[in-house]
Amino acid sequence: MRKFIAIALAFCCVLSLCACGKKDTGEKERECGVYITMEANDVFTVSCGTDEGSDSFKNADETAIAAGTVIHFDFAGDKADSTERADIEYSICLYDKDLNIIEAKSFVDDFSNNARVDITVTEDHKIINANAAKNGGDVVIDMTTASGKDGVRYMSPTVFMSERSEAADKINESLRAMETEYTTKTYQDNYGHYTQNIGDGTAQGLSAFSMSRTIRSERDDSSIVSLRIVDRASLGTTSTLKISGSTFNSQTGEEIKLADLGDSSEKIVNAVSEKILVSFNEDPKYQGVFFNEGYSETIKSLVSDGHWYLSADGIVIIANPGEIADAAAGFYEFTVSYDELGDVINKDFIPSSDLSGSEGDVSVAFTADSKASDLTLLGSAAATDIKSLLLSASGNVYDLDVYTINYNESAKTYTLVQQVLACSDMSDGAALAINAELEGTTPTMVVRFKLADGTNEIRLLSLDENGAVKVTNPYASAGTVITSRLPYSGDIDGDNKEETINTSTDAQGLVVLNVEASGKTAEVSTGIKEIGSIRLFDLDGDGAKEIYLDGKDADGQAITCAAFYSTAETQPLHLALFDSQSYALGTIKDFSDGKLVVDNEMNILGTYKVKNVYTLADKSFSKASGDIVFDNNTTYVTTTKSITLSNGSLLATGTKLRFTSTDGSSVINFVTDGGFTGSIPIASSGSGWTISGQPDTSYFTSLPYKN
Repeated sequence: MRKFIAIALAFCCVLSLCACGKKDTGEKERECGVYITMEANDVFTVSCGTDEGSDSFKNADETAIAAGTVIHFDFAGDKADSTERADIEYSICLYDKDLNIIEAKSFVDDFSNNARVDITVTEDHKIINANAAKNGGDVVIDMTTASGKDGVRYMSPTVFMSERSEAADKINESLRAMETEYTTKTYQDNYGHYTQNIGDGTAQGLSAFSMSRTIRSERDDSSIVSLRIVDRASLGTTSTLKISGSTFNSQTGEEIKLADLGDSSEKIVNAVSEKILVSFNEDPKYQGVFFNEGYSETIKSLVSDGHWYLSADGIVIIANPGEIADAAAGFYEFTVSYDELGDVINKDFIPSSDLSGSEGDVSVAFTADSKASDLTLLGSAAATDIKSLLLSASGNVYDLDVYTINYNESAKTYTLVQQVLACSDMSDGAALAINAELEGTTPTMVVRFKLADGTNEIRLLSLDENGAVKVTNPYASAGTVITSRLPYSGDIDGDNKEETINTSTDAQGLVVLNVEASGKTAEVSTGIKEIGSIRLFDLDGDGAKEIYLDGKDADGQAITCAAFYSTAETQPLHLALFDSQSYALGTIKDFSDGKLVVDNEMNILGTYKVKNVYTLADKSFSKASGDIVFDNNTTYVTTTKSITLSNGSLLATGTKLRFTSTDGSSVINFVTDGGFTGSIPIASSGSGWTISGQPDTSYFTSLPYKN
């Protein structure tokens, strides 16, 4: 809300033609505050607003502000003279000749000690805060792959902490020592076992010697750098797997031992082991697992150095194959949350949930195609011997990592292969070099990050058909889901100002949608009693997002509503019509090809999910004509007698098939488990469905009707 006020004040200032911002002419003035350097040459007015007031600058002759102009805003007042941190939230707005907003951006900076903040307005109107990078990249971990003799391969992490370089150096010294031990002592031990196992090398089924170490960061923030280490070895007749953890203090660079986590290591061991043992009885995934005799004492012994690391969720205890169960069962990792640990762990080691900043996103391009001068590079430099990538941030993003992946095109899923990068936080103007190459149009990398409100985001990286970098948001078809983010603030109607969405209930207990802007609240009642989801999506591409809600009505029926918001309308907020009513039956599946897809249940030769498709035009939705498509890839039925198909042929007894679509009245289409397709003539009897005049249930072993 404060950010909205700052933008609003900045805009009001322009409307009143206030021109208090100063061009940097060399006159004697305080050197603290915000300095804006213009690279764009088509901006006519620049304003700066806080929740206490605003200033603006424009040329006296009302011409465009020239590129190279430096504009100074000094709004910190007495806070500039403070020696204590003095954060001020402010907004910069750019306007064209007609006072239309070109771009607006909000920041929070510390203006104590007469601080200066440098901002650049690029040719394409990006507002970049050079100081933002100081609040980003607190911890960066760059992962490379190295090799030793006899095909030994291992990942080599390097930690960067620009504000604490000595601590980073200390961590890196420890990591290099770990690598030395791995390539010498661990190698010698493993190779000794290998030569012993293969004997004279004439036995059947011997495997070649290999050793590999993979590492991934589990936490990287201002308190903790924690790594999960996986060692694998092939030793001729056997293979080994060992998982371990190493955790470091981000402030000092010292490795953290279990005893360092709290005042009493005994209390930590008891609290952690007790929670793990309780989970054996309460967590269904452990039901039926046969643990080794004496496993309760073994668990206590595993709460020890080398067997743990800290994640974002809690302390993780590692049980390697054979330690608490049969080796064939593999390894186990048990997470005990920070909440469950209570005060047995030092609160300084618990991750902060106090994240701030605006909405964030990332963009990725080839390094050679990026304008690096506009960005502050965090971590390693970009490699020049490959087609490296440059990842840049807008807004604020947290807990970012980059992995190579194996992507399943048909299932639209992926598995992580190897970590490339990790970064605690990034903000405007910050960038990371991704020193790995993309190959082909199938995604081969994933970028994962978190927003200030805790929302997790994913971007898949691949090449497009022209060889350019393609960044895909796999969740885009679901819209921006804000169900758990209320009250949600963002630009809904495309006016570069924030609106705030929230809900309430009316006297009947039905959901009321509220949108607040400029101190005014618009509301509209829906027919939903129990909310399923709330999401935003611009289906018609007009620059304004519709607000979609789905859930259950008073009768327990699933429905979907959509609302439009525009201050240009007499009634700013109103529900859309779905044909002739204010809702569609069913819940939102996705937004696909410019259409809204709603899942609903239909009783026709069983109860199935079907996809109803709606198009949006002139602020109303129309149901697409044509067959109703089943959202069914798994439910098969089997015939008990032959069925005459629409083309006159017979479908044999014992055929296994699933239904794919229907016209809803006279025919239902199917595909068999062998890939044969066809259609069955059907008719409604008023109380059910018939085939050739007989009840549909008489033709199948069973039909999945809901009671």
